[in-house]
Amino acid sequence: MFDNIFLEALAAVVEEGSFDKAALKLNISQSAVSQRIRSFEEQLGRVLVVRKTPPEPTEDGRKLIKHLHTIKLLEHELKDSMGLNPKGEFVTLPVGVNADSLAYWFLDALEPFLKKHKVLLDIYVDDENQTHEMLRRGEVVGCISTGSKPVKGCRCDYLATFDYLCLSSPEYNDRWFRDGFNADAVALAPAAVFNRKDETQSRMLEKVFPGEIVRHPIFYVPSTESFADVLCRGLAYGMVPEFQAQPELDSGRLIEVVEEGRVPVSLYWHSWNVETKLLDLMRRELVDFFTKK
Repeated sequence: MFDNIFLEALAAVVEEGSFDKAALKLNISQSAVSQRIRSFEEQLGRVLVVRKTPPEPTEDGRKLIKHLHTIKLLEHELKDSMGLNPKGEFVTLPVGVNADSLAYWFLDALEPFLKKHKVLLDIYVDDENQTHEMLRRGEVVGCISTGSKPVKGCRCDYLATFDYLCLSSPEYNDRWFRDGFNADAVALAPAAVFNRKDETQSRMLEKVFPGEIVRHPIFYVPSTESFADVLCRGLAYGMVPEFQAQPELDSGRLIEVVEEGRVPVSLYWHSWNVETKLLDLMRRELVDFFTKK
């Protein structure tokens, strides 16, 4: 049997990103955290955490963190079923979500589930092309991802496909693309990109200019709320999901620059393939949210 004291210390170091923050979370000294990790490693005869900034779990460390999350979830469900949770204690489920989904539909989909069950979410935000890495590392129990192939030990459910549109303000379009959306104009026009992991802009350019390498100025905007605002102000053009952009398109503040540059993005829910009531109910809520639409 693994000692939960050691498992909690390991998870805290990885999730908080440092031994100092782990100590604060566990209300013990930093040296005590280090000692627990060291004792755990000596007990198992293998390294569990790579001492770097931030600390990174080894493959064995990831398995143990996943084990801790699993037993916490199972214990919570068992207590509820036996009437041993009189205080109504919450269980925390760490999930990985891309910023657009979090801002526009994720909480709508899970609101009934969260109000009915004693569940708190620990939401990690990353690009939809990267969230599956958090699941693979055992940091989250489920994630929204563009990948359709299940991570080992997990299941995958299709959710929906959204079109990302290439948009700008009318004034911006007149200034930079007066003679059309051609390679010369694109090489000079500032493009808004969410962050350095965002591949939507490059996918659009590959569709419009197949086989060409088009370099252009980039305006990084790592905020879903501010992204469309940058476009409306005429500071850049960029790729925005149609459901987010519809009000601005209807008002005329934004226009579609190049229709053939639409990029369909399919989203999937990946989750641990563990038989627990709460994980299954959360999965069903997400899938049914789009089935009913």
